[in-house]
Amino acid sequence: MNMPGLRLLPAALLVGASLSGCSLVFPETCEGTEAALAELDKVSALTLRPARATPVGGEAGTAPHCTEDTGGAWLTAQRTYAYDGSREEVLDYFGREAPAAGWRPVESLDSERTRDFVVFCFESKKHPSLTLYFDSPDDLREFYGIDPGPAPAVPGSRIWFSVSVEAMPDGSRIDC
Repeated sequence: MNMPGLRLLPAALLVGASLSGCSLVFPETCEGTEAALAELDKVSALTLRPARATPVGGEAGTAPHCTEDTGGAWLTAQRTYAYDGSREEVLDYFGREAPAAGWRPVESLDSERTRDFVVFCFESKKHPSLTLYFDSPDDLREFYGIDPGPAPAVPGSRIWFSVSVEAMPDGSRIDC
């Protein structure tokens, strides 16, 4: 058996992994993030919503969670709402209320209003980033396991949107 060659194999694998941009060790993990998740779930922006917006999803729509990926880990707290009104009304609401609560839109809310899938991001120097996005009933079922509730009486008269905040595992903010 070739012992020197066997000893070089682990070193070669580590060098190869580091040169390719891959890492065998995540820089951050979800271990010990319970306290940071609990704090993230209390961020006041999660309750921003127009008066006629109602929460959907029960526990599935509100449980904060930590996600580990090849780039590390991050925390997310989310609320999903049904709204008997238009997307424009929701955007107008967030255009007024998010800045009043301390978050500013990263880009103009007018720039992407007509596209199907658009994510609107708001930042604050003191708080985690805030994301607003619009969901379809099918996406809520398929990706989140959330029942969006009854279909609207008039097609197109109800929309669904989610508000989320994200942070690093230690609770520090993430930029949009």
